Amino acid sequence: MPAVCRRYHRVAVAGAAAFSVAGDAASSWRACQVGRRALHLEPDVGWCGRIDTGGSLSDLAIAAAMPAWATVRDRGGVPALAAATSKGDLAALGRVLAGDVRAWTESWPGRLDGVLARALAIPLYLPAAAAAACATGLTSVLAAADLIESGACTHALAGAADRSLTPLLLAGYRALGVLCGDRMPVAFAAGHGFAPAEGAGFIALADAGTWRLVAGVRLADAGHATAFADPCTLAELLAALWRAAPHPDLIVCHATGTAVGDRTEIAGLAAGPWSSCARMAMKPLLGHCLGASSAVELAVALHAPVARLWQYSLGFGGHAVGVALDRSESGSVLP
Repeated sequence: MPAVCRRYHRVAVAGAAAFSVAGDAASSWRACQVGRRALHLEPDVGWCGRIDTGGSLSDLAIAAAMPAWATVRDRGGVPALAAATSKGDLAALGRVLAGDVRAWTESWPGRLDGVLARALAIPLYLPAAAAAACATGLTSVLAAADLIESGACTHALAGAADRSLTPLLLAGYRALGVLCGDRMPVAFAAGHGFAPAEGAGFIALADAGTWRLVAGVRLADAGHATAFADPCTLAELLAALWRAAPHPDLIVCHATGTAVGDRTEIAGLAAGPWSSCARMAMKPLLGHCLGASSAVELAVALHAPVARLWQYSLGFGGHAVGVALDRSESGSVLP
């Protein structure tokens, strides 16, 4: 069955912002453009992208969301707000487990919408946050875009944040054998694992802006509870994007660098006319920002000097989400 692809006619990117281990979105793009790894090696973790600015998950999300929100803040109407985190604040959860019950509400996954609404002085909004593992950011962007396209709101702030490099989470990924450890992460090559990272990315959506959202695809591989392993699902996603917006100048791949992930993506990327299109893998350079990865990478990729951009993300548990964007004739530079 062909993938369901939603076409958008009323949605554009008015602004975008992100923080990764390489800095803001523009700095992160420059690192990716020249192939500069911004990761560092920690003795008990291996290669990772921990952001050393202090503060909580909420602080990181606010810092990334504020400049994006500023581009649409003064528009009239009720905005949508899709500020997501796939796991909640694991540092706060650690304090709960250590006996600080006051941190319980701070650890909740659904709390970020309210935190940003207060910090950005948004008194009324339509909630649209989603949780889709590594595809959380793109899923939230499309959820907000759906509301604009349907006329339910005029503008939106959408994205995700993740600051969860805690001992508990790292132990779980280590047990799964998906971390690269002290081996430098690569994509579509050795397949020995990814470098976990922290980050936040947010996209401001409205009816006009630098980029036009052409299409979005949401699928799932239901064949496995904890993996995305069906290249046919990815091929269907890419085929749907091709029908909506063929010949992309750049495809931003999920590209974690795990053995199963590499096999799946290589097969899907080879399965159609998109096989010869230019590709970029950001995770070996910026790290895998987990639930925030697709939002961070979208905000970074919007700095690419191309006319048509694809990005897709494959989530732990089978989520498959992709977007196609065209650069607007009137907008060549992001605010």
